[in-house]
Amino acid sequence: MMVEPWGSRPPALRLGRLADWRRQDSFFQPRRASYWLFLVLLLGSFAYTLFEQGVFATAYPRAWVLSLLLMAGVALPVLLIIYRLDRFEPEPPSMVAAAFLWGAVISIFFASIANELLFGYLGKVVSPATLESWGPAVVAPINEEFYKGMGLLVLYLIAPREFNSLMDGVVYGAVIGLGFQVVENVQYFVRAVDLAGGQDQIWPVLGTFFIRVVAVGLYSHVLFTGLVGVGFAYAVTRDWRPWWVRLGVLTALAGLAWLAHFVWNSPLLDSVLVEGGVAAFMGYAVVKGLPFLAFLVVLVLVARRQETQAFGWLVATEVGSDVLSERELAILRSGRLRKAARRAVARAKGPTAGRLMDRLQREQIRLGLLSGTSGWGNPVLEQQREKIRALRRRLAHIPVRL
Repeated sequence: MMVEPWGSRPPALRLGRLADWRRQDSFFQPRRASYWLFLVLLLGSFAYTLFEQGVFATAYPRAWVLSLLLMAGVALPVLLIIYRLDRFEPEPPSMVAAAFLWGAVISIFFASIANELLFGYLGKVVSPATLESWGPAVVAPINEEFYKGMGLLVLYLIAPREFNSLMDGVVYGAVIGLGFQVVENVQYFVRAVDLAGGQDQIWPVLGTFFIRVVAVGLYSHVLFTGLVGVGFAYAVTRDWRPWWVRLGVLTALAGLAWLAHFVWNSPLLDSVLVEGGVAAFMGYAVVKGLPFLAFLVVLVLVARRQETQAFGWLVATEVGSDVLSERELAILRSGRLRKAARRAVARAKGPTAGRLMDRLQREQIRLGLLSGTSGWGNPVLEQQREKIRALRRRLAHIPVRL
């Protein structure tokens, strides 16, 4: 039985590059000039990062170690959440690592230099009071969003097939933002110790961590560059749209990221922060950041829905066979239902069966990604089907626990 989620087979351009799910490129592309450009930029920027972190470690060793531990404890689960946003085609680990390094090393190096230069220029044309109040709101969004956004372009030039859906833009943009945010927060933590006189290397770090990560961590660079990533992915994957529409969407979302960054750094609502305590600060953070975060969440949901539809089309020829039922397709389309199915099998037949169910689901997803427009005679597809049948037989032979 064949199921067509759109009612009829859509034209190839309607899927954009989603058919490229069947192929993945790693970051390592020595035949491309963009790959060597990335390595050169990384090498030069890494020297600066090592020097800066070495200064921090020498001046305030306990504060520096605590800062790294705190950010590692936050960054690793956030990275896992971002990585798992793409339910059907997780990005190659090497590309995710490259995105993180671009944000943590390359973009923060160039943005730091550009910020200093632009602050110096503005200091000559505006009053010190104006520069102190509005300088961060003008300087940081211009430079930081530009250099983080350039990472998306370089990664695309290295492995263009890895940008095949809007979700890819979300993932790579958010990971670049996360890398930037980790290193920037370490800078802020150690500088807080320095501003406090350097005698106490613990509480200034913890206080700054609470403000910048616990209270307002959702409204920072992961959000900003995630918005840019959606716009970039739209521009490079929507081949059937006119170029000016794609450029317009990219410009609009990049502008929205700049606006979110501007609003966040601006002195708007500062009187609320001064007059109130922790509760007032949390309200201040919600008012400034929540609308932009909500919009990004909507974009993520739209991207996920489109990927689900595309997966349904790619796997349509397999539905109703002995390797994929309609009910299983419905389960595969939902991360929540996939997890529930694994837990149900584990409860009924034990943890070994639960792990087998997880493997079965992953192999069924892989079958869909391999299928695309290939026919039933493809030997690779038949090998994949046989792998699924073997897993079914192993599951069937495990008895239900009494």
